[in-house]
Amino acid sequence: MKLNLGCGFDKRDGWLNADGFAGCEPDLLMDIETTPWPLETSAFDHVLLKHVLEHVGAAFDDFAAVMREIWRVTAPGGLVEIHVPHVRHDTFWSDPTHVRSFTPLTFTMMSKRQNQAWIAARANYTMLALVMDVDFEVEAIVQVYDAKWQVRLQAGEITREQLREKAAESWNVARELQVKLRAVK
Repeated sequence: MKLNLGCGFDKRDGWLNADGFAGCEPDLLMDIETTPWPLETSAFDHVLLKHVLEHVGAAFDDFAAVMREIWRVTAPGGLVEIHVPHVRHDTFWSDPTHVRSFTPLTFTMMSKRQNQAWIAARANYTMLALVMDVDFEVEAIVQVYDAKWQVRLQAGEITREQLREKAAESWNVARELQVKLRAVK
């Protein structure tokens, strides 16, 4: 089964489309921050959260509860696909309902394997996987660039490496992060 969590109007055939906004007529009307969710444990091979997580969990405990529920409902080895606005893009800061920002490191912190390696190295990171009791391995993280920068890349005005460097230091270059996580159970 597939779960489109926070589907909004992007309802997908063959998926359980869940949202807290009745106006989009989801298959399942639910508030993502009210846990536990009315969903079976390990029921979904693919969970999609497309521009959802940035709206969730202004308080860390609420965010942690949501991440535990995502982990709980995802099947062992299941894919969790997350799209969030890039923290250095105006689309993140323009919406007052955005309460949480993400970087690639945020998702790496959700790996128990990585947390154990950091503990062994006495590294100074928050051990999110251990704190939240979740375990995800990062499969892929892609930066989606703002249209203006995609045009410059396609025109050969800038190389992909130059674009990555620009995105690391400048605003409004990377527009979105698309993350794929595997549930470790």
